[in-house]
Amino acid sequence: MSTEASRCVRGMHFTHPGKTESAMRSHEEARALKLAINQSAFRTANERLRGAALSHRFRPNQRVPFICECADPHCRETVMLRLVDYEAVRAHPDRFFLVAGHEDAEAAHERILEAEQGYSVVEKVGTAGGEAVLLDPRDRSSTKRNRD
Repeated sequence: MSTEASRCVRGMHFTHPGKTESAMRSHEEARALKLAINQSAFRTANERLRGAALSHRFRPNQRVPFICECADPHCRETVMLRLVDYEAVRAHPDRFFLVAGHEDAEAAHERILEAEQGYSVVEKVGTAGGEAVLLDPRDRSSTKRNRD
């Protein structure tokens, strides 16, 4: 604990509530940023898989194996999505798809939008949502400028 945030009187520590809340909020924002970065790395890999599927002439209704875009950097599970469904998620730079059960319903940085057919779609909100938009590999210049 920093000396600004607490005071020691006769061996007892008293914490200034505003400083602790601020530190907790900063920690939560840093965590949200890290998770958005992890998920964005999976999204970038999936953009390459999409490109490969298109170059092999997959049709919009054919299913393609994509990497789960959950926040776990070690996850290697796949989600079978039709290209048309993949594009529906990618239309929003702050949305990700996950294997069912990989969502974090308690997380303050994401909201579950859909949960069916073996996968979920989540929307990053707050700091994580802003970071997800900035890290979007698709060129959305006007969207990115509006976030700055």
